Amino acid sequence: MSDVTEDKLRFRPKARIIRTIGDKLISGPEAALIELVKNAYDADANFVEIRFSPPLLAGHGRISITDDGHGMSLDDIQLKWMEPATASKMKNRASRYKERKMMGSKGIGRFAAAKLGRKMALTSTVETKDGNTAVLIPELDWSIFSEDVYLSDIAIDYLVQAVEEPTGTTIEVIELNEEWTTKRLTKLYNELRRLLSPFSTSKEESEEFRVFLDLSECDNALGVFDTEDLFENSEADILSGPYHGKGRRVHPFPLLSTCDYELKGKLSPDGSFDGLFTIHRAGRGPETIQIPGAAIKQSESAGRVDVQLYLFDREADAMKSNMKAAGMGDLSAKDARKLLDSISGVAIYREGFRIRPYGDPENDWLALDTRRVQDPSLRVGHNQIAGYLKIEEEQDSNLFERSSREGFEDNAAFQNLTRLIKRLLAEVVEPKRFDFRDKAGISRPRSSSFDELKELSELKRIRKLIALLEPKQREQAESIIDKESHRLSQRVEAMQERQRVLEAKSSLGAILAEVLHEGAPEATFVHKSADRMNVMLKTFITGDDDGKSKAKEFFSTRIPQMKASGSKLAELFRVLRPLAGGKRRQPTMFYPIKTINDALAIFESHHVKVNVETSAKGMEFLGHPEDLSTAMVNIVGNAIHWLKATNIEEPWIQIDLSRSADGGHVFIEDNGPGVRKEFMERIFEVGFTLKDGGTGLGLNIAREALARSGGKLKFHPEHKGGALFEIEFPVGPSIE
Repeated sequence: MSDVTEDKLRFRPKARIIRTIGDKLISGPEAALIELVKNAYDADANFVEIRFSPPLLAGHGRISITDDGHGMSLDDIQLKWMEPATASKMKNRASRYKERKMMGSKGIGRFAAAKLGRKMALTSTVETKDGNTAVLIPELDWSIFSEDVYLSDIAIDYLVQAVEEPTGTTIEVIELNEEWTTKRLTKLYNELRRLLSPFSTSKEESEEFRVFLDLSECDNALGVFDTEDLFENSEADILSGPYHGKGRRVHPFPLLSTCDYELKGKLSPDGSFDGLFTIHRAGRGPETIQIPGAAIKQSESAGRVDVQLYLFDREADAMKSNMKAAGMGDLSAKDARKLLDSISGVAIYREGFRIRPYGDPENDWLALDTRRVQDPSLRVGHNQIAGYLKIEEEQDSNLFERSSREGFEDNAAFQNLTRLIKRLLAEVVEPKRFDFRDKAGISRPRSSSFDELKELSELKRIRKLIALLEPKQREQAESIIDKESHRLSQRVEAMQERQRVLEAKSSLGAILAEVLHEGAPEATFVHKSADRMNVMLKTFITGDDDGKSKAKEFFSTRIPQMKASGSKLAELFRVLRPLAGGKRRQPTMFYPIKTINDALAIFESHHVKVNVETSAKGMEFLGHPEDLSTAMVNIVGNAIHWLKATNIEEPWIQIDLSRSADGGHVFIEDNGPGVRKEFMERIFEVGFTLKDGGTGLGLNIAREALARSGGKLKFHPEHKGGALFEIEFPVGPSIE
């Protein structure tokens, strides 16, 4: 028997993999420097200094990053720094001495230097039992990692010597990869300011770790560059403690808490919120806000989130007043808006450091501007908010930074966080702001209903005035007013008819999601079944007995399923057809219970218990059934949305039909959260909505649709335990 040799394959990475990984993991030079700042924090440093030495041109210049941390021993460098993607920071989440939560976890800090320049030098001093010892790497030329050699063949020279200097690490980046222009330095300075959290629980905490930027050698090095221009808005520096360099301290952007509206509180892992909302512009005290959970699974939860949202109206007087109160002086409206633009956005912080790019003025990660386009009078835009979120560690929040350090992975937890913040805006901030601005007379004027327009067209107030005229003059005036009133009334009726067509089309848009939800799976099933049947047909005709048997079984099962899907689609389109508008016919008699059941059919898949009862059997309505159907779709659709959004355990909708001397009545009741008192007067207004992504058209469309048939829509504010709407509709003669 011959010997068998067991061969094994092993990876042999080329040296250039170091450069490749660095280029992929570090998005830019600003991100590289921020990684090195975080490394200094992890090393228990009190400060880190970033010093630029001109000429700051590609192939020239120098950047030095110095900290006073505990440094790296030779073992640290060999076993950690020289091992990319080491798991040491993942295992030991607290720093060595100060027990700080470690900010680095990807093992990519060593690649940052390669991103910045062609060469680097490293000096790291540690404390030992025999005194302080420094490890020096005199020069590391990153170009050696681009040659066609294996990584294991690369050797780096180093020196170890006893020193008297304090502990810490200095990395010098030599021969810069890119030019550092005035614009890039300004961007870096602003990035560093945003990196640091504007919050601190104590003076000691804010002094625990400081960042300094030394541009003392750069005055006029870039032509007209003046470093004082860069630091003009920074606070005065008081150098104390271990740092004695020439750098200017980087302070976080000021917290603009002198705002018009403020929301502060905590999001729980299940999505519930407890906090306070304050309208500073009205001089009101804080109002307690509580929002129920959203049934979020633990594995998809963003954990506990501290929320602080500061919102601003951008009218000139309000902006100037807020900036002055914030200590910014007497700014012009233009300068005040410019300052707000520079710090606008919603930033996310973890352990005192910002997660890039959330909070950048140009990063509208909540898509606030897209929402605002739909309704600018209600929605707030990206440049109206300065928000701050504080999140927990990765294992508690399920929010994982991408390897590039550019934001979070787009997983369920991040999507839930996004949804919950927009929910706070939609259900609390925006409607309360809208209500205040409307009552204060600083919002856009409300849209008038056609009933109001018709009443205005009668010119009643003018008729009262002409009653004071002489009889002959009064007769002439009344004749003219009658003609003008008639013309106005005709115009209003024409506008109302045009509005009817537009609202019917809007109603279709509002239920488009239901059409897709119901119809898309059925259409996909029919399409795929047809393709499969085409294949099985050939098997049935030309295959062997076993193939024919399988094909026959397939056809006998699939054909009834396709028929059922086709019937479901046909029924869906039949139910939707009355909502499409078109030319109006004369009012007819119809049975409301059939129309209501047809309207309810599109909501069957939502699994909300809907019960329909009547105490007026045989009752017929007089009007257009599509008007009742449109109203029911919008009212029931709203009820289902809030029943699901608030996670009601046993959701139900009760629909009762009855008759009185005033006509027929349809009562729609649910056991949802109801309508909060402060919003009850606003629910029928066009554009008013508490739903994120809502159009604010639903109830207005329902009311106007009923009015076309002479019906009315009422809301019962006195009802407790949910929402109660009533439809009043003309009826035919009673059948005794």
